[in-house]
Amino acid sequence: MSAESTKSGPPLKTSHPITFLIIGGGIAGLSTALALRRVGHYVLVLERKSRDVARGHGGVRLPPNLTKILFHWGLKPALMQRALVTHTMLFMRYESGEDLGEHVWDKGMLKETRGIYMLCTHDDLYGLLYEAAVSSGAQIRYDANVVSINSEEREVTLQSGEKINADVLVGADGEFGLSRSTVIGQDGFGTPTGLAMYDTIISSEHVTKHANASTWKDHGIFTAFGSGRAIVAYPVHGTDDLAMQFYGPDDNEGQYGDEPSVDMPEVTAQLCDHFQPLMKLARKAVRVSIRDHSDLDEWISDDGPLVLIGEAAHPFPPGTIQATAMAVEDGAVLARVFSHLSEDRQIDSFLYAFQELRQPRTRSVRAGEFGNIFFMTLEDGEDARQRDDSMRAMAAKGTNVLEGLGGDVSRLWDEIRTIFGYDCEDEADDWWVQWGMLRERALERNNVDAGQMPATPLLDFSSLMSSVQVTETAQEE
Repeated sequence: MSAESTKSGPPLKTSHPITFLIIGGGIAGLSTALALRRVGHYVLVLERKSRDVARGHGGVRLPPNLTKILFHWGLKPALMQRALVTHTMLFMRYESGEDLGEHVWDKGMLKETRGIYMLCTHDDLYGLLYEAAVSSGAQIRYDANVVSINSEEREVTLQSGEKINADVLVGADGEFGLSRSTVIGQDGFGTPTGLAMYDTIISSEHVTKHANASTWKDHGIFTAFGSGRAIVAYPVHGTDDLAMQFYGPDDNEGQYGDEPSVDMPEVTAQLCDHFQPLMKLARKAVRVSIRDHSDLDEWISDDGPLVLIGEAAHPFPPGTIQATAMAVEDGAVLARVFSHLSEDRQIDSFLYAFQELRQPRTRSVRAGEFGNIFFMTLEDGEDARQRDDSMRAMAAKGTNVLEGLGGDVSRLWDEIRTIFGYDCEDEADDWWVQWGMLRERALERNNVDAGQMPATPLLDFSSLMSSVQVTETAQEE
């Protein structure tokens, strides 16, 4: 059995549809719902907030490894209407406004990734995924607060007292959600880094006189390096607005979903005078504390089929390039693996296959994103001076400034290829061909010889699973 090409064509459909209950209706939950419906499974999403609140605000960068998934799912036309294509990054000093140069992504290099680097807002991306998920047949319930998860019984209880069962429970309710604490057995709040991300929007009518006209036309991403501070800003809403993420000292705890409460001039006092007027015109910002969480050894409950995805499994620093991309990749891989489901007995082993496919990828990318934040916010000193001097020197030569930081062009391309060029659905297909299919054939041979299911599979790709015990599937929602 072979899966379809990730470039075009309908997805492989499961021969054994089951019910998935997704706890959390954010980007991770919606993308997973859509992906699972595409391969034929039944899906119910429970979101504790209202739809308007869950949509979120602020900007989001969509790297090629994310956009290629949406293209595979037939969403390219809709995405092109809501997002902007970008190729350029511009760098400056936060305190002085000094220009440090620019970096223009080579279009040929990006083409090899089979995706596009794009810019949009969280609510635009959310709307696209919501419409596609509902059109595919996913059920989505808002104001449905899950207060208890019983993974052994494959059941959740809502605040209203309603109980809902499914064959598989998917925890997509974030780093502070009930799903994560259920799997690890305790609340896991992570370690404060002392930094927070402040997320806001500025109307472009106030921005254009401060930005280079050609750069604004090219949808450039502005990055300002400061001592313990940084700003990332880029156009959204068809250049009608500017999304801005400010990284600076965390003087109070905050998280996504909080009401915008921070006046930007209060936290950007050290920004150069040229841009100070913009801060007064910015909307109130949402403060999101940046916390470092230990990697989880297990994303799957010991008690039953509850699996974590997105921020619930691997919390990323807020506002980073790959935070949203990793959540969408999770949904794509989970669905791709479960497209091969033919019997209930495979559920547990498929969940472990998903975990083994995703953990190395997310751990590596997450470490790199933390490194990027600390790179942008280096305190004044020798490291910051070397960074800035290298960029000035490359800019003086008329060369892309990031190439001087990474050694040589070939090394830079290796990093782009590894992260941007990664195709998560191809990786899931490779797992099926190399391990999943072989395991199923081994089990079939064993069944013929012994007349029963072996206690231990002949080819067990999951070192974390010593035995599999599956109860009868619960009723469909």
